[in-house]
Amino acid sequence: MPPDTKERILDSAELLFAQHGIAATSLRTLTEHAGVNLASVNYHFQSKDALVQAVLFRRVNPINERRLRMLDDVLLRSAGSRPSVEDILDAFYRPPLEDAMESRHSGRPITGLLGRIYTEPGELLASQVRAMMAEIAARFLAALHLALPEIPQTVLFWRLQFSVGTISHTLGAMPLIEGLARGRINMNDGEEILRQMIRFAAGGLRGSLE
Repeated sequence: MPPDTKERILDSAELLFAQHGIAATSLRTLTEHAGVNLASVNYHFQSKDALVQAVLFRRVNPINERRLRMLDDVLLRSAGSRPSVEDILDAFYRPPLEDAMESRHSGRPITGLLGRIYTEPGELLASQVRAMMAEIAARFLAALHLALPEIPQTVLFWRLQFSVGTISHTLGAMPLIEGLARGRINMNDGEEILRQMIRFAAGGLRGSLE
């Protein structure tokens, strides 16, 4: 069964936002791609801002829900001892990376969207990202404090932000990375990408305070 009008709009918006950026995607381009008229967009979403929010929530909320479930499992397994930094990072990185790799393999490369939400300017987008990520940031910062109690929380906060930068760049710049690599790496190997990100971020999180 073909998707209904609302889903077609969301699918097209997600793809176009990933390819061209949110600000650069006009409603006219979107309606042409989705095969709908502007009235349909206004009926279902009232505004482009509301459409952006719906696209982000549809894509990011399931990822964040899975992150929290995985983090709960990590903390449960480590009850009474320090949780593993690598396990915490796996819970943070694996859900968005696997979502991006599934989209890449299915021929709908929306990986750029997951990178753009952290890097595209604009207060509206920033406020939406803050709303979606506030609990994630707090929960993962608390877990890292359990794993690395010797690191001051202010320092851990910075290091967590740099860890976010690792995955936002990886997902947002996959074609660039692939081109620069010139065959040295396989950007279709999600597990290897995950291993490399975790090793890099774990080293940074554990780094010297001097």
